Amino acid sequence: MRDAATTPHDRWMLGGLLATAIVGGGGTSPVESPSTRELAAAVLFDGFAVLDGTPNDRHVIQVDRDGNAPKRRAVAVIAPNARMVGTSGGVGIGWQDKDKVQFAHVTGDGELGETWKYGKRVTQLCDGTASNELRWGFGWMEKDGKVWLLHGPTKRKASTLADEHELAETSAAPKNVWCGVTSAGSDIGLLWRESSGKMFLNLCSQNGCGSWVTRIPIHPKQKFEGIACTAKSCLLAFRDDQGAHVGLMALQNGKVTWTKPLADATSTTTFSLVAAGDEAFAIGYVAREGATVSRVIASGSMVRAWADPYSQEPPVLAWASDRLLVAHRNGEGVAPEVVPLPR
Repeated sequence: MRDAATTPHDRWMLGGLLATAIVGGGGTSPVESPSTRELAAAVLFDGFAVLDGTPNDRHVIQVDRDGNAPKRRAVAVIAPNARMVGTSGGVGIGWQDKDKVQFAHVTGDGELGETWKYGKRVTQLCDGTASNELRWGFGWMEKDGKVWLLHGPTKRKASTLADEHELAETSAAPKNVWCGVTSAGSDIGLLWRESSGKMFLNLCSQNGCGSWVTRIPIHPKQKFEGIACTAKSCLLAFRDDQGAHVGLMALQNGKVTWTKPLADATSTTTFSLVAAGDEAFAIGYVAREGATVSRVIASGSMVRAWADPYSQEPPVLAWASDRLLVAHRNGEGVAPEVVPLPR
């Protein structure tokens, strides 16, 4: 999938499938409102990063682990779809360019490093990314139904982009219609949805995917809204006729331990979910009293960790080193705020 002339070394293949995950997207509009601008967050080896903007005007804001020393840079990528990750060498950006995927480091204000090109007949980028203290990854789907994953370590390890990333391929699955990526501890969670509506999840380590696949317990009458995973379980967000809910699913067997309503969630809000420790999560959304973030533990307890009663835009989240990045719109700009959130 990588252009043969620039392939640095052999790639290994994964035997899993792929599909949905959770991240907000943006679009172009003659008048740009907050809802038309993309907003995403990622973990860096020494801090956090926030991607903000539109397909024609993207910027990345980097802060340290305490939310200090902000650095804002323009991202020289004009494309309808892009994904930001925090690599061991800094901020990485992947984007779809017609039927190819390109990937590069953001090296300066409006500057990119070496650009790598992948794919043959790319039809879509997978929703969401994997981004935590250990690993990063994002994926895409080809016309033949194959899903490809680009991934690597988050901690400083390699001196060049060529040394820090790997390309993985899944088996052909023509009935796949949607794909996505999420972190799952030291693994990367790959999800996919078939044309029948059935959803599945597979975990992949740095050496390959596992032999088992878990079906996501989403009923056809329920709308899947998001997922975040630890090494043992996943927090799901979904809607039905009664409103929005969250539920805890065991990774090994897909059984739901509990579900709880999010009675204060507005009917149109999106959700940002992230693992925040070995047995804890954080979820951000817009409630009737403004934007809010709650900490959710495996027992089902939920405690508010952050709130902005004046904001009507859903925040995006990233977690590392007992700190939670909450990136939210503040007037016409974006405020990357870091709050303590011990595991």
